[in-house]
Amino acid sequence: MRPKKVYLECFGCQMNAFDTEVLESMLEGEGFVISKDPSEADAILVNTCSVRENAERRAIGRLNDLSRHKGAVLAVCGCMAQRLGDRLFELVTALDIVAGPDSYAALPSAISAAVSGEGRKVLVEKDGSVTYRLRSVSGSSPSRYLSITRGCENYCSYCIVPYVRGTFRSKDACAVIEELGLLEASGTKEVTLLGQNVMAYRSEDCGFVDLLGRILEETDIERIRFLTTHPRDVDNGIFTLMAETDRICPHIHLPFQAGSDRILSIMNRGYTSSVYLDIIDRARALRPDIAFTTDIIVGFPGETEDDFEETLAMVEKVRFDSAFTFKYSPREGTKSAGLEDDVPVEVKKSRLETLNTTIQRIRMEIVAARIGSVEEILLDARVIKGEYQFLKGRTPHFRNVLVESENWNPGDTVSVVLRELSNFTFIGEEITGR
Repeated sequence: MRPKKVYLECFGCQMNAFDTEVLESMLEGEGFVISKDPSEADAILVNTCSVRENAERRAIGRLNDLSRHKGAVLAVCGCMAQRLGDRLFELVTALDIVAGPDSYAALPSAISAAVSGEGRKVLVEKDGSVTYRLRSVSGSSPSRYLSITRGCENYCSYCIVPYVRGTFRSKDACAVIEELGLLEASGTKEVTLLGQNVMAYRSEDCGFVDLLGRILEETDIERIRFLTTHPRDVDNGIFTLMAETDRICPHIHLPFQAGSDRILSIMNRGYTSSVYLDIIDRARALRPDIAFTTDIIVGFPGETEDDFEETLAMVEKVRFDSAFTFKYSPREGTKSAGLEDDVPVEVKKSRLETLNTTIQRIRMEIVAARIGSVEEILLDARVIKGEYQFLKGRTPHFRNVLVESENWNPGDTVSVVLRELSNFTFIGEEITGR
């Protein structure tokens, strides 16, 4: 009997991207073959996001589109599957399997059963002890993700994640080191450690900074990144490590969401603007060149013009490299969904435009100041821009660089001169004559 083929698609965050790799390794371990073409697949599996309503709409649309492959079992997993459960059968009539984030271990057998003609299955029971390990690594990539925590118990009032990802838990430190060994053996040079609250990591007596120390000692991974960090979890030791070694990249994604303490309290964020700014000051005292990126919401219920001005003031003080910005929209199942959404849509739109203009101005000032400098970049892919082919990479500060060179390949770590900018992307030049 020929091996069954499975086609996978992924929507959403970096955690979902890692989970999709875990699912691939699970399925391959059970004898499935991963297909790149849904028309050839015996089963189609879509990993979904539920953070915003638009993400769910896109995933449902794609599932209905994929249902045209009549011979294939259709399965959905991830946060949307957990949130909607069997309601998805009404939205996607061809659907066979619904599986939440704690049920991935059951998916290979569920898919096998569905391929054999068994009925629909819903796997959405929560298990607060589940973590997932890579058992194998498909292909070779210079830069990979690795989840070290799962779940969240912060219950920010606007966020669905604790309800769909479950309780916070950390992966065993030895398991993390073993997985890094797999990635390193496959050619990985850079690893981004993942978690909804990655700095809250704790396995027995090993905290996040302790784990980084072990990684530095026990692996040869060239670059270590991490996300996402909640301000309440920040350990000053991370900045000390960044000052001591370039292997810990000097970049932190640190969402602040709002500059108004009143709004932060309603959001249940657990810190004030002054606490946030103190983290920035401590970081820059130890690593002055550290780059910060962030998330910001405008138009949260009750946000006044003065509240919004405090957000703008925070952006000016911190000078973020970039930011993910959003207009608030109620999310079913969250605490803020019970609040009156009282900021008019046009006001939200106007505030978002003002915020983005401010962020883009500061971002351009930051990158323009780097023109002419020499930076070390890790090349991770080839890309085509118009009629030109480039190698793509990032600086340690997570800034994009394109470079033309016949001497280099993805996976090389190289030094380039940053000659010019295309929007916010550097065009680098190979250093010759050295």
